[in-house]
Amino acid sequence: MKVKLLFLICMIAGFSLTAQTNWILKKQKDGISVYSRPSETSSFDDLKVEVDLKGTLEQLASILLNIPNYTQWAYGTKISKVVKRTNENELIYYCEIEVPWPASNRDLYADLKVTRDSSGNSLQVVAVAKKDYLPVKDGLVRVPKSTGKWIATKVTPRTVHLVYTLELDPGGSVPAFVTNLFMTKGPLETFENLKKKMEGLNK
Repeated sequence: MKVKLLFLICMIAGFSLTAQTNWILKKQKDGISVYSRPSETSSFDDLKVEVDLKGTLEQLASILLNIPNYTQWAYGTKISKVVKRTNENELIYYCEIEVPWPASNRDLYADLKVTRDSSGNSLQVVAVAKKDYLPVKDGLVRVPKSTGKWIATKVTPRTVHLVYTLELDPGGSVPAFVTNLFMTKGPLETFENLKKKMEGLNK
């Protein structure tokens, strides 16, 4: 009986793990693939983007650590600034995201940390929302949960493969058309812009 119960638990755990990785391709353009899957903790789907970028890991890190410049390439970013810098690889930043009417703009504080492997072949950047870092400003909705992960791997000395995932609860109510914007158009435009920035560094 115990053996059967243990087998059943393992089967359920295995099924759950499989379900969590069942990404669905939503959009593909210019080498950029956008995927989504139902979230286990939010009504907003999890997001994944995969793309090959021209350039190096350090060039990518320099772009991701340049917080004020997010307004130039990250979709919908109205304000982006560093609040506190812990060291060269970790900081807290603030950003406000423009959301089409009738929804309200969102804002968030996030802790961003860069981790490099000792071989120099991979790079990980993780940004985790800090919901209660400072009070919410009037007219804005604070994002209660956001975990973004950038995992970059060196393919060649001048090519990087990037996998970006996002688990998000945008807070408040969000119309379906806004959700669609941020699940398809938003990621595609963001990574098209990022791709151009990396290419601009490698002309």
